Amino acid sequence: MERRTGPAVAIDLDGVLGNIALQLVRFSAAEYRLRLQQKTFTSENIETCTPISQQQLHKLFESPTFFRTMPPIRGASKWVSVLQSRGSKISIITDRFWYEGIQEDTIEWLRSYQIPYDTIAFARKVAKQDFVKDLKIDWFIEDQLSNAKLLSQVCRVVLIDRPYNQGELPSGVVRVKNLRDAVSTIKAGH
Repeated sequence: MERRTGPAVAIDLDGVLGNIALQLVRFSAAEYRLRLQQKTFTSENIETCTPISQQQLHKLFESPTFFRTMPPIRGASKWVSVLQSRGSKISIITDRFWYEGIQEDTIEWLRSYQIPYDTIAFARKVAKQDFVKDLKIDWFIEDQLSNAKLLSQVCRVVLIDRPYNQGELPSGVVRVKNLRDAVSTIKAGH
């Protein structure tokens, strides 16, 4: 195994590498004829700020097609590759447990969009901190403020700015506009 010289970086998938907000807009229109707009996603709990119900949302997430066809965030492959080329070990840590086979679909999705990583872990929200400790992660790139607050207790966090993650940031969390800025922040902080 190649020895890494840069900081160990963990990256959330949905909302950071995969454009789950755009996918929700597309699928809610096709399945339920709902006209959602990403700018109205002002809560991590989308069903509280849009007309989609929790039951409808779960039905979308339980469909393999939803995750298999999700578009990547622009530049995801490029900026993760930059981090890796600078010596960072890349760990993808995601809370995806919606259907049997989602782990294989996730690995195939990362491969098809040429998003490099060294390890991948499927972890519930409350278990992400344990994976961060075990993997000796220095930085975590996240899109949910609630996750950032938990993770900031065990590593530094870069929070990608989204309408649904507004609020006061705890110590150890830096808000950035996009993945390019996340990479710059990690480079400057190491």
